[in-house]
Amino acid sequence: MPSTRSAPMSDDEKSLPEETEQTASDTTETDEVHRFITVAGSALIQSGASSASTTSALQAVCDTAGLKGVTVSVTLGQLILSEHGHGTGTPHTRVFEFPAGSLDIWWRSRAEEVLERYFMGELTPAEATEELTTQIEAKPTGHLWRTLLGYALLGAGFSQVLGGDAIITIGAAAISCLVSYVFRLLAKTHAPGIFSYALGGFVAALAATAFSPFVTGSEVTICIVSALAAKLAGMASYGAVQDAITGWYLSATGRLIDGLTCTAGLVAGVSSGVALAQLLDPNLKFVDAVSPAPETWALSVAGAALVAAGFAMSSGSTFLRTAVMATLGAGAQLISSGLEISMAAYPATGLTAAAVGAASVLAARPLNLSSNAIMTVALLPLFPGMLVYQGLLGSVFNVDGSGKTLLEASVTAFCLALGGILGQFLVTDLLWKLRKKQFQRNHPDQDFESESIDENHPRDIMLPVFRRPKGTY
Repeated sequence: MPSTRSAPMSDDEKSLPEETEQTASDTTETDEVHRFITVAGSALIQSGASSASTTSALQAVCDTAGLKGVTVSVTLGQLILSEHGHGTGTPHTRVFEFPAGSLDIWWRSRAEEVLERYFMGELTPAEATEELTTQIEAKPTGHLWRTLLGYALLGAGFSQVLGGDAIITIGAAAISCLVSYVFRLLAKTHAPGIFSYALGGFVAALAATAFSPFVTGSEVTICIVSALAAKLAGMASYGAVQDAITGWYLSATGRLIDGLTCTAGLVAGVSSGVALAQLLDPNLKFVDAVSPAPETWALSVAGAALVAAGFAMSSGSTFLRTAVMATLGAGAQLISSGLEISMAAYPATGLTAAAVGAASVLAARPLNLSSNAIMTVALLPLFPGMLVYQGLLGSVFNVDGSGKTLLEASVTAFCLALGGILGQFLVTDLLWKLRKKQFQRNHPDQDFESESIDENHPRDIMLPVFRRPKGTY
């Protein structure tokens, strides 16, 4: 596993996996199933799915196809498909490698829809592979303007959450758009991801200085953080915590290292931009402490809705999904603000995240989208981007209290991840118990734990997985 992320991929560069090792081949039908597994696995992992969820879905493909003695193993950037060679068969292993990706709602939903049709018996493995390949290659038009508009809304929303005025909100939206375009350009060069993040941070810091004559030092800080918050470490923490809980320690470590490496690139870029800007004007301040005032509740809630809507839009979400996730984002901000009146910030954050995690499971099937994707978008407004920025950049410039700020950011991010996953787990467990009663009522002579075809509901791939899937050891 690489220690740094490859350059962020634009939609026209995301690709199907390349087979790097192959031994003996089996029948044509088995090969078609294997091909579908690798294409579907590539689509899920590159669109931000967790290792546990991806492995569960791919193992269900094997079960549906009637393949016995097959083990699917997924790590960050690699898929291993092994057949144990029961009877007269020859054991063999295929290893596929593909770049890890971040949340892509458009791509994830296409993969899940094709998997559902396959589980329902509407598609053969060959037809499912062709369908998924065709949909991935048929990129939607106008994606650039959707991405830029989404990041503009995201930047403006974070500015409102942090209490920025009209001028700084406009600046945050413009800089967020600019940074997004820089990432898109560098993705085409296939440069290592850390350089893309460093250039994005550098551009954000320099662009923010253009607004310094009109705003105070703290508002310049808001402008930078609003443009970079979605790319700071923490977005990967949800998937990493779930992978760690379910025993996928290699993937969990990889996600955390990837996020920390990219954040280090951002900090290096911002630090360089700040140093250059202060040569021109030594009075500029880029690490001022900022915290929203209680009287800005309405603006914070509206800003949270913009953050969630902008991130969903930039990830290829449809209008209905965007509207629902924006509502969840606004609700999360409102619940968090209300709870903080009567309790400490960390418990309030954890309880809010648990409520959002539970709601994301309930919304997964109506929206036809995985609960992890919904939760990631809805909790983004609560991510402590300002604290991460102040802690890391303050450490670089020897600002007092930076270590404490960074610790506070880490605990907040952990509360968000753990609380969200707890909410998912509780509701998922309740749904499984209700499903078990329904199954036993419809099939009184069968065991619900027998992994029968009736138990593999096609939309279960949208629910989070909290155990090792059948077939992995």
